Amino acid sequence: MALYRNSFLSINDIMAVGTAATVIQSYDLIPSAELWYTILYFFTFIVVGFWCDIPLKGKWYHVTVSAVSIAYCVFFYCFWNFTDYREEHNLYTVQYAPYASQLYLGYLLTFGVDIQENIDAGVPSGYSEEKLMEIGKWAEENYKNEDSEKDEITPNVILIMNESWGDLSVLGNIATTESVMPFVDSLEENTLKGYLYVNILGGLTANTEFEVLTGDTVSFMTVTAVPYQTGQLDHDIMALPVVFEEQGYQTMAMHPNVAASWNRGEAYEYLGFESFIDADQFQTEYMYVRSFLSDECNYNEIIWQYENRISDSPLFLFNVTIQNHGSYYSGDMEEMSIGLTEFGQIAREDWGDTDTLETYLNLLKISDDAFQKLIEYFSNVDEPTIICMFGDHQPLFNDHIYDVLYAGQNLTEEEQNALKYIVPYLVWTNYDAELTDYGDFSANYLGAVIANYAGLELPSYYKYLLLMMEEYPEISFRNMDEIEEEEMIQNYKFLQYNHLTDENYLAELFSVK
Repeated sequence: MALYRNSFLSINDIMAVGTAATVIQSYDLIPSAELWYTILYFFTFIVVGFWCDIPLKGKWYHVTVSAVSIAYCVFFYCFWNFTDYREEHNLYTVQYAPYASQLYLGYLLTFGVDIQENIDAGVPSGYSEEKLMEIGKWAEENYKNEDSEKDEITPNVILIMNESWGDLSVLGNIATTESVMPFVDSLEENTLKGYLYVNILGGLTANTEFEVLTGDTVSFMTVTAVPYQTGQLDHDIMALPVVFEEQGYQTMAMHPNVAASWNRGEAYEYLGFESFIDADQFQTEYMYVRSFLSDECNYNEIIWQYENRISDSPLFLFNVTIQNHGSYYSGDMEEMSIGLTEFGQIAREDWGDTDTLETYLNLLKISDDAFQKLIEYFSNVDEPTIICMFGDHQPLFNDHIYDVLYAGQNLTEEEQNALKYIVPYLVWTNYDAELTDYGDFSANYLGAVIANYAGLELPSYYKYLLLMMEEYPEISFRNMDEIEEEEMIQNYKFLQYNHLTDENYLAELFSVK
């Protein structure tokens, strides 16, 4: 799993082994020379160990070895946790580029630092209940709502996180034999489009949905944290589903995979969803693209759930797709109708292998066709409905794909890296609505934006997020070092700590009741 994210094997990858097992069949594992060397080295040491005749045997030998090992572990734990060694030697993971940490620190030290960084950092300096109430009061006094349709309509809201949905034109020049997303590109009426800044690339899908559903950011955590699994989300919190439920909505989560994937079965309960429909509970016909349930199958289930919901109350449905999950091999596709005509700024003979890229582009076209059917269905529904679709992350390609796309653009390495963390979003309504175009912003703001578009009464936390977005549209690992000491960001850190960590959290900041 870590190999295909271009990052080191972390403690969270071990915890996510169940999730990896559900998608591993889509990957082709081709061992590298380094992997074969490592296997050979271990095998050699094992054989040598059997041949060696250790002269010291018996009980005291084992007791001595055990005592020395325990003493070493205790010493290392104390040294690592109760000295300033890490700070003095700047031993931290590189937040915006996990793989760089391994190159800088080496694998074993990176693994150890990663474990340490996943331990709760404690209460932020300056944190207090009085400060939180002051922040909430400021948000209430300064927020001006221009979008709310409250008391006029109560729309259904369908929020779709589309697996690996990306617009690769943000990376560089790509032209194809036919349009990759003709329907999405054609949507104009009652439609807003923009880009989200996300914190993940090629994996850790659950982190983007965590940010959207909570309003919190993983940028305050270690780069390998997965709140659904690493303990940050292990209790009930007042998240987006709760805000909808408080105002008369049915709330449902849906995912065309097993409930254990990213621990969603538990996480969705903590987030306040009334029900969770996983692949085992689908009522519609299973349809596959490669080895994954297709977007069309997924959207058919959304329609079924909408038509068969338990009451006439408006519906908030959060859906995660899986069709476009990596990896990408043309041999897995029944047909490939889209090919490249332009790729970067170089001649065709210098493109190299483009198989993975073209496979991905064809998957986007299949997604676009499925989304068209969903929109056409709700275009004929009388109930007002908002549909928002966004990507969780871009796919991760081999280096030569990026080399071709970036050639001639004169971008710094940091600028090149930042482009990989941009995904599209769109908001569509089946009724006339004059909604504010917020432009491009990071994923942690999207939940507050959608709640506002739906005309909900907003808790103080969401009002603060929308105010902060005006000043800091991007909150991410990539810019956290630059903005972390700013007052609004520090206040955000206080609010997030209270929301996510403090057992005595102030419900009035996150609830409208």
